[in-house]
Amino acid sequence: MSQNNADKIGYTKLYCPGRVAVIIAVLLLVAIIGSYYLVMAGVIHFSYIVVLMALPFVVVIIDFFMRKRLLPRGKQKTQLALSLKKLKLRWLLRKNGSGLRQWDRKKLDLPRTVADSSFKDKLSKVIIPDGLVEPEKITASRPGSLFGCILGTAIALLVIWGLFSATVPSLLKWSVIALLCWNVFRLFLGLPSIHRSRKLPFVLRAIGRRRLLGIPIVVGPGWVKRGKNVWHANRDMLLIRRTGFRLASSEIDCMLAGPKRRSRLTFSGTGDEDFQLLFKFWNVDEVRLEFIDSELS
Repeated sequence: MSQNNADKIGYTKLYCPGRVAVIIAVLLLVAIIGSYYLVMAGVIHFSYIVVLMALPFVVVIIDFFMRKRLLPRGKQKTQLALSLKKLKLRWLLRKNGSGLRQWDRKKLDLPRTVADSSFKDKLSKVIIPDGLVEPEKITASRPGSLFGCILGTAIALLVIWGLFSATVPSLLKWSVIALLCWNVFRLFLGLPSIHRSRKLPFVLRAIGRRRLLGIPIVVGPGWVKRGKNVWHANRDMLLIRRTGFRLASSEIDCMLAGPKRRSRLTFSGTGDEDFQLLFKFWNVDEVRLEFIDSELS
């Protein structure tokens, strides 16, 4: 096993989408509550509150487009960040997008993998295989949260209690209860700690990862295949960044980029076994493209 990967993996501060929007939204909420009392006291006009209530929607729209940023604003402090800036690469908002025509990763001396600097301690512990690895199928995910699971369960219990308390046709009542129970089950499976292990049965993992239907992703020694598109480590890059205020153990955002195509993948934290397979296979010493046409891919 090899752990000396300084030439393949680089770390720098990447843009973290969502954080600014959350901070501004909280401040606006405080301002709206404060303005309400000022309106009641006759200090300001009610229209001021209406304007404040519209501002969060504006912030969300601005944040949506800012998600394309690769690097945070301000002067870049590392050589790696300066090289990335010259590459003029943008993050994807969708799952797939076009590549970068003027792709000069080698000329800019960029590594095959670039991760946010906050991931360095966790990713440096991932052991990269030395020998030949056989292709494996992996699944991306859209992880839920503990708060969402608790809130969804509480709402479901309240609705069920209301159904039993009210006079509702039996068929309708039990149909709604069945749907609510299914949703609670889905929320539970959506917790990163539940579905990140590959030991969980495939169907349950697919439900939890919200990937029952999707294009298969196959990883091999130094390459990734998604549908008909292929990225390989001799030419392309894997980028890994944080998402908002979520912990690195809960959700991460990845992007495969190259001159032909870009593809975005989200995983349930750095401990996600599917992500670790991607990370390990992408950073092996020897890229073996002859396995791209294997039975799995």
